Amino acid sequence: MKLSFIRPKAELQPYVESLWIFESALGMPPEHQSLAAPNGCPKLIFLYESSLTSMVHGRTQVCPESLYFVGARDCPVVLSSSPKKVAFIGIEFYSQGAYPCFGIPMSETANRLFDAETLFGRWGRQTAKRLLNLDTVEQKVARLQAELIDFLQKHQDHNRLVDFCVNTLKSTDGRLRMKELQRQTGYTRRYLELLFHRHVGFPPKVLAGIFRFQKFYRKWAHGESYDEFKTALYHDYYDEAHFCKEFKRMTGYPPRQFTREVTNEFGRRLTLK
Repeated sequence: MKLSFIRPKAELQPYVESLWIFESALGMPPEHQSLAAPNGCPKLIFLYESSLTSMVHGRTQVCPESLYFVGARDCPVVLSSSPKKVAFIGIEFYSQGAYPCFGIPMSETANRLFDAETLFGRWGRQTAKRLLNLDTVEQKVARLQAELIDFLQKHQDHNRLVDFCVNTLKSTDGRLRMKELQRQTGYTRRYLELLFHRHVGFPPKVLAGIFRFQKFYRKWAHGESYDEFKTALYHDYYDEAHFCKEFKRMTGYPPRQFTREVTNEFGRRLTLK
């Protein structure tokens, strides 16, 4: 299994958090090793070798070679494939980064996976076809970025208030109270929620919960056990029971079992980007 990270083009850097290529000669690792936990980021995925199966809450979706958009999620996704070569390109947007590119309300995509043609129409169909006709992965990465830059120039709708809110929540690992966010921005909770539904897909409180969870998920990715980091959680959660409930909602596992039994090398490498 190989996961390679590429620096996005300058035009995309305000919107794209990471760009990577995943390749495996033997398909995805076993299910308990291929779990994608929520991080608040929508994604554009171009699958160019084999097919993938996505499972969320027991519901499966088979994805053949093509271009896909994955909305931001607040629940885990398990990926699987047949035991043969699988390869795909991932463009992971900042939480508020996909809306300026595509102009589609992110609340319509949250917790969902779309074929690009279904969601974007002609652009999605033509881009997928062009990418599939290219020979090398380097050509595919370059073309995908060029197509995205072109789409961005036509649909750009940047909102500095949303940027401020998302960056503030992320910098505090989701610990900022919503009343404080209202005080700092001067806007009502209702107005901020309307903005977030359009630009992010979730209200600020839900995104804050994902960022708070990610703080401890990163500790796991760096090799810490539950016993090592549980003493720090009381600054972020009401109590241990609250943390365990949130962790299980985000991963499908209680934290102690997850840190002891779940390898999830795919998720670990994505988290350590």
